[in-house]
Order: sequence, then C-alpha cells, then structure tokens
Amino acid sequence: MKLILAIILLSLVYIIGWYQIHGQFLSEWFKKYEYYLIWISVPSTLISIRAIKLINEHFNGLIWPNRILTFSIGIVLFTVLTSYHFGEKLNLKTLTLLCLCASIVILQIFWK
Repeated sequence: MKLILAIILLSLVYIIGWYQIHGQFLSEWFKKYEYYLIWISVPSTLISIRAIKLINEHFNGLIWPNRILTFSIGIVLFTVLTSYHFGEKLNLKTLTLLCLCASIVILQIFWK
C-alpha cells in the first residue's frame, strides 16, 4: 500500500513539475505568473519527501529503488504529457525506452 501511495504522490509531483517547466509553451499565464509557480514548488517538494520516505520503507531502507522508480515514473509521465500537449508522436525509439522503463519498474517492484 505504501508503494502505491508513493507512486500516486510522485505522479502528482511530476505532473505539477511538468506544468511548471513546460507551461510557458502552452499559455501566457505561465509566463505572466511564473513567481506563483515557484511557490507551488514548496508543497510539491514536501510531497516528494514523503513519497520517497514511503518508497524507502517499502524497500526496507534501500536507496537505489527510489532512484530507479522515480526516474521511470518521470519518463512515462513526461512522454504522456508531452505527447498530449505538443502532439509529439511516439516513435520506435521512444516506445522502446518506455518499454525499458516499464521493465525496470517491474523488476524493481517484484525482484526482492
């Protein structure tokens, strides 16, 4: 249960971060109110800290699973959001990388 909650929390953080960084290319609002986006980073960082703690507890204090899992979640969400908002199509290379990310996550979760 901790792992699922952590993945949900990290997904939220990565989505917020994606809009903070790439929103400037979507809407003038993000350019006009970029200082508000900075303040959103504070609760986002606190959520990240809690999520990493949950992952660390799930994997009995190991650090590497945090890095591998968070990297893969970030790649998948980046791909989805970029494809959705900017129409960047998935090519064979990107699909292969996504499959590798999925493989990494599956190995990390199920290989104890």
